[in-house]
Amino acid sequence: MSGHDTPGSTSPLPAPKPRGPSRHKQRISHTKSRNGCLMCKNRRVKNDDLSGQCDEERPVCGACSVREDDCIFPSPQNTRDLLKGHRIPRRNATSHHTLTDDEGSSITPSNLPAVSINPLSFNVRTTAPRPDEGSTDDLNMHDLTLLQHYILHTSKKMSLNPRKILVWERIIPGIAAKHAFLMHLLLALAGMDMLIIGTSEAQRSMDDQCQETPGTEIPRVNLQALVEHHQKGLQGLQEKLAIAKDADMDVLFAGSMLVVGFAFASLCSRDLDPLYHGSQQISPMENTPQGLSSHPDRPQIHWLRLVRGVSSIAQHFWKVIKLGRLRPMLFHSNANEDWKLLGAEMVAKIPRPENLPGYLSEFALGAPQAISGLRNLLENLRNASSHLTRGDQIHSPASSGLAFGADEEEHPGSIFTAQEQSITVVEAIYMRILYVLHLQQIDPSSSHPDIQSEMEEAAISSWPDMIPETFISSLESNEHLDIFTGLSFVILAHLYLSLALLDELWYFGENFGAEIRRIEYLVAELNSSELCELTKWPINVVDLSMKNKKRAYRIS
Repeated sequence: MSGHDTPGSTSPLPAPKPRGPSRHKQRISHTKSRNGCLMCKNRRVKNDDLSGQCDEERPVCGACSVREDDCIFPSPQNTRDLLKGHRIPRRNATSHHTLTDDEGSSITPSNLPAVSINPLSFNVRTTAPRPDEGSTDDLNMHDLTLLQHYILHTSKKMSLNPRKILVWERIIPGIAAKHAFLMHLLLALAGMDMLIIGTSEAQRSMDDQCQETPGTEIPRVNLQALVEHHQKGLQGLQEKLAIAKDADMDVLFAGSMLVVGFAFASLCSRDLDPLYHGSQQISPMENTPQGLSSHPDRPQIHWLRLVRGVSSIAQHFWKVIKLGRLRPMLFHSNANEDWKLLGAEMVAKIPRPENLPGYLSEFALGAPQAISGLRNLLENLRNASSHLTRGDQIHSPASSGLAFGADEEEHPGSIFTAQEQSITVVEAIYMRILYVLHLQQIDPSSSHPDIQSEMEEAAISSWPDMIPETFISSLESNEHLDIFTGLSFVILAHLYLSLALLDELWYFGENFGAEIRRIEYLVAELNSSELCELTKWPINVVDLSMKNKKRAYRIS
């Protein structure tokens, strides 16, 4: 049969569709796709071609969907220009950056067809912004970075107890999302963590290679911005306290924990601001009392008052918080006085645990003698002061050439009483630690983090609430350093040592070790052999702790 039949011919088969020249004759009867995609235009697919028509549905037409081709629609004004000299590539010829056709020509980002990207429309009534909502149109990328760091890192290492970690990871961020002042406090804490991490890594790199390794960079976190977050958070916390109700106790307690964490970490803020090296350091707290602690190289005291202030929230609303979502933060399984069942003398005779790191072994051996040394020096000063009149000088090896300060002249007895009470706090905290270390002998396979977790459960970080107010005042009452103020700082160094032992928690450990060294330098100015002797043991424990941490870092 020929390719062209006459009208009168018959055939058992249906007449095929006209091809070749006949196709040109019927072209007028079809409507060409004017608004179709570029693929269908190049393939010359008509609207009424049922075998693969371009239905002009966006973003992918039906024909391209069946063929699994890339479907690209041109903008109306560029339709004619885009059809000239461009063929749309198949899917398997597509790259991430440049589209290439079969003939080697490419569609680069500069000549890609214009794509209309419009926001979705919703049937929502427009409302005026709330007064407490920010008016900025841009996202604060610095704050988002801090929030990401808290969620991914900081929240996971605020405690060594799994139940408490869960509170930091989930409950506190959830509460902070509903209260702006809590979010400020959370971001300040995360930023301080970033600064400490960056500085520690850079320092380790320099210690190992005597120079900073390429790519080692301290995170670009502005300490001034963290201070502003902290101050805004404190202001909001104070305003919330003024109108506090029982329903707000979880909010207030969450804020107090964030403030306490920042206060502990703030001890190293003088050494951490990478954007302002060589400039005046910024104190994370406002209204710092002027005195010995205001000197940049002197031990910092103002954080103690902040911790004591916010910790009173838990004390006043204990019953309400105990029934709330944050109740795991109130319980410490080893925070008891069980050591008294054995007595301090019996605890002191505990054999040296063999599975402990060197610095914990040194602590276990020297703690009883350290407590005795503090009490003996206090008793010597008390006996010497009883023979003095106003303006006389103490003539003893420990205090030769030194006189009473103005405050001690009026109330020397109250200072001695506060120091005695503080030494009792040192003993209680040390005995809790020793009791934990004694129990660790039962399981020689216990890891270092396990031991640290048990020490954390002894609530050894609660001592700021246990020391008397008069003792804190003796640390910052005057700018004249004398033997009595020196003894208060030595007692403080022994309290700091309990927190320096918790080197698995980033806001303890090295921070308080550095403060103990500052106390050592301060006491050395007195030329008191007895005071200097009492600072040797804490410094030795801190040195061993640093060596242990560096060794663990090299192994990892």
